[in-house]
Amino acid sequence: MSRFRRPEKQLSEWEEWSLPQASTSAPGQRHLNGWSELEGPLNTDYGLASGGQQETPPIRGPFAVSSNYAPPSNSLESQWDADSAAAFWAFPEPEAPSGGHLESPHQNLDRGNSDQSDSRASYYGGRREDDDDRRSVASYRTARATAQCGLNEASDQLSELQLQQEGIELFQEGALPEEYEEWHKLCPDAAREALDKKEVQRQSVIFEVIKSERDYVLDLQMIEQIFVVGLLSANPPIIAPAEELEDFIKAVFSNISDVERIHEDLLASLFRRQRSEHPVVTSVSDLVLDASFGFQEPYEIYIKNYPIAEGRHRKELKCNQDYAKFIAKCSQDTRIKKRDLISLLSRPVTRLPRLSLILEHCLKLTPPGHQDLEGIPVILGVLEGLVKSTQPGIAAAESKVKVRNLIESLVFERGELIDLDPSDENRSMIYQGILSRRDVKGWDLDKYGWADITVSLLDHYLIMTHPEIRSGVTRNVVLSRPIPLEFLRLSTFNLPAENRKVDDDGRVNTKKSILGIGKIFKDNSVPVYPFTIHHASLHSKRRYTLYASSEGNRRKWHDAFEEAIIIRRTQQDANRLFVLEGISETFFRSITSLVPATSPLRKSTSHFTGRITTAARFSIGGRSCLVTGCELGIYMSYAGPGRKFRKVIDLANPVALAALEKQGQLLVVHGGGLLAFPLDDITKAMDIGRPVQNTILKRLDNGDGAVTLLQVGMLNDRLVICYSQKGFRQQIIHTLEPVGGQIEEPTTPTPAAAVRSSLTYRRYGTPFYVPKDVYTLTVLKRTITVAADHSLVVVDPTAAPTSRRVLTVPDFTGCVGTGSAEALTGLKNRAQGATPLGVVWASDAERLVIYDTFGTYVSKFGYPTRNRTYVRWETKVSSWALRGPHVLLFSYHGWIEVRHISTGKLVQVEEAPEVRMLQVAEPNNGALLLAIRGKDDKEGLADRLVEMLETSPLEIPGSPGASNDPQWGERSI
Repeated sequence: MSRFRRPEKQLSEWEEWSLPQASTSAPGQRHLNGWSELEGPLNTDYGLASGGQQETPPIRGPFAVSSNYAPPSNSLESQWDADSAAAFWAFPEPEAPSGGHLESPHQNLDRGNSDQSDSRASYYGGRREDDDDRRSVASYRTARATAQCGLNEASDQLSELQLQQEGIELFQEGALPEEYEEWHKLCPDAAREALDKKEVQRQSVIFEVIKSERDYVLDLQMIEQIFVVGLLSANPPIIAPAEELEDFIKAVFSNISDVERIHEDLLASLFRRQRSEHPVVTSVSDLVLDASFGFQEPYEIYIKNYPIAEGRHRKELKCNQDYAKFIAKCSQDTRIKKRDLISLLSRPVTRLPRLSLILEHCLKLTPPGHQDLEGIPVILGVLEGLVKSTQPGIAAAESKVKVRNLIESLVFERGELIDLDPSDENRSMIYQGILSRRDVKGWDLDKYGWADITVSLLDHYLIMTHPEIRSGVTRNVVLSRPIPLEFLRLSTFNLPAENRKVDDDGRVNTKKSILGIGKIFKDNSVPVYPFTIHHASLHSKRRYTLYASSEGNRRKWHDAFEEAIIIRRTQQDANRLFVLEGISETFFRSITSLVPATSPLRKSTSHFTGRITTAARFSIGGRSCLVTGCELGIYMSYAGPGRKFRKVIDLANPVALAALEKQGQLLVVHGGGLLAFPLDDITKAMDIGRPVQNTILKRLDNGDGAVTLLQVGMLNDRLVICYSQKGFRQQIIHTLEPVGGQIEEPTTPTPAAAVRSSLTYRRYGTPFYVPKDVYTLTVLKRTITVAADHSLVVVDPTAAPTSRRVLTVPDFTGCVGTGSAEALTGLKNRAQGATPLGVVWASDAERLVIYDTFGTYVSKFGYPTRNRTYVRWETKVSSWALRGPHVLLFSYHGWIEVRHISTGKLVQVEEAPEVRMLQVAEPNNGALLLAIRGKDDKEGLADRLVEMLETSPLEIPGSPGASNDPQWGERSI
């Protein structure tokens, strides 16, 4: 890899650059004129002096000179006469053109350039260069060889040319002193003075293209060699673990290696052209154009990611001292020349505009008829289109950075955990501004009872904050819990303006206001324009009246709200994890006041079945069946088109249903008892259209108390039936194991169907007592979790009563780990006021305890983790189910929340009036059966029977209730 020297100065910002003007400074002076701010110092004197030297006459080709031209006395050719000089620099012409200038003919050019001309023709529509182009292609070396003509001084000129060639090689290797890295210092005086002033300027600009490309490639190589390799090879690691380091490098350095590879190829081509044609390079536009066609994809990716890269770098600097020390150490590298990483990372962002400026200047200096007049505009068009195409991406990335910075600066209520997912690629800021509220208890109000707040409307949440400076760092204190856009509703936006009092000096309050204020009235008040929004699930408790500074501002907020809600709804509809599919829309009905008193339906004994209370699925004889319990009895239907429901068991208001498919039994909780019906008899009743006789049922409980809850699951790899029986001031938990009942193949071929073995139910383990009310039962791998008052009790029913250990979750008594005592007290008080519903597996080390209003993480030994924080649900939950890595929370108030188990992140919301989960089944198996309030009309209130299906397979190893659950320890949940 070649060694390069970099320019003395680089700018890290993308600015508008002014084009340089030709300098008239004295010899040896540098005229920066903005170009030194581009890719390093550019000498715009081009080696030309304005005083004491004869001007170069105007010419057409780079080597055509006037016949009466004489070199200055201080040049290397001062001993020549005018005729010798003209003979050396000019090609013989058959006829002198008007104006007395000599032009070099086509046939006397170096024949070796013809192949090169043919190769360039492809970049310009296949056109070969005309005579003027060929004159531009001729190099200084070709011109001197043509003009030997027996001159005795030829050997001296050859020696000088070899020196110039060595200078170019040193320049390309980076071994040339920086003050000599100018075209006019690497070009013989005789060659420079033989060119007109405009051509000298053009050659200097072409040299600047090559030089800037060299410096740019070096910077890209330094980023990779110093920073990327340094991070990867650091021991001990600066950023850990390895996955986080890989993510950091991808975020900060993006695809910079792809950009580097393209420009290394371009630089190699430029170096070859320079070595072959120096000191007069015909053109480099064909090389740049060829490379520019490969700029689109790598530059779009890099530039659109740049704001994210800058934000990630700055964040790591603040929170990682090892990284800050690493960056400081890298900045001491002499190759960096005191530039920071942000300046280097911005090089690809600013490279294309800077290259465009150089090429625009080169275009202005291009003589008529030259190929660059066609080639450079094409390049400028490509570069301009690329820069414009990245602008939306840059704006989107800047919005992501703004959102990330906002989310990371939020300060929530103590102990609350909200995953706003700032790393999501869809995060964006829809609208942000200052609004006012008044008479809000607990807020920082002015003396007139008003407060100015910052309202940020993101693509997924609405956040209201107030900035505070803590230890020199600005933090945004969340004034009210963020509202998911799925729950955001707009109320009124047409209320009349109200007046807000201000101080005598026109300020809104004694503090400096951040609200834009309009006209001030005589009574020291300004008009403000109210609008109201609310939370759909808690519209009475979370209703907000906000005030805008003008009617136009209020309209902007209204449009922004509508736009954000529509976009969010569209995104959710296109990316649903679960969908609701209807099974029955109108069969199950209840009588309401909308049914006319004279309607014959009121006298019907079958039209009004009542509300659905429970349901279960099973398969028998290769047919899928569904049984549904309601107020009128238990109905059954076969799956498929034209589904019809028929009553199969005449038991009103069953509490729970569960099918034991392999044993051929349907368990029913009814009238305080646990009953079992054969599935074979139930299907026969379905086929004949007459309910089964209750004489075939078998009672499984002991009759000592009413059965209130039922759950079926795998405990220690055994199918068990767990039920709760109400006793005197306590609940008794029983566990039964069905034995036998499987279908046995006949030993001899007979027309008779296969028969079932004898089925019995035996006690599994020993009963245990819970001195509280019980809300839910969950069968885990080795234990049973009972949701009782304010906590969950985890028990192993197989352990002997004398040695049985009971684990209470969460365990606040022996709490260890991080987190303040205040946070622990707050979590404990919150748990005391909530109803526990269950516990789910979150990771190998953690479990998520589900309450009706929130969830909290505990260790596998029951101690609160994550600094004793909690995740609050958006609505009050009545039941839950586990599906893959998500927990589904059902609220009777009409909502279904789908959250990620390990983070609590809200990923989907479904609106479902009076939704109820119906089935008693394994926690992570199959579609869920739900009942949802339907249409209420003159035929009664419909109860919709639906199933909730996964749109894609969701798997998680070791989920509770499944056969691949982790081994639950004796003292672990």
